Amino acid sequence: MGGAFLEFDPPRMMKTTQIFDEDWTDGEAVGTLTLTEQEGKTLMENTILYKSKATRDAVLKTPMEQGMAAGFDRIDAILSQRC
Repeated sequence: MGGAFLEFDPPRMMKTTQIFDEDWTDGEAVGTLTLTEQEGKTLMENTILYKSKATRDAVLKTPMEQGMAAGFDRIDAILSQRC
């Protein structure tokens, strides 16, 4: 998987392109990660814009949601040890 930075505004926002080496998603997607403070906590919003609704629907049929949740669980575990 690869990509490039389109915008970078630390620590608030990062916008990147994303593409699989063996692409099955109809080309580059654009991901935007934003971090905002809300009531003393950090709120993260991560959006991915695909080239079509059909591509988005195909991605949603993969285990991507479970993979993302597992990654967030690991981040939570690391942060809970440090805070």
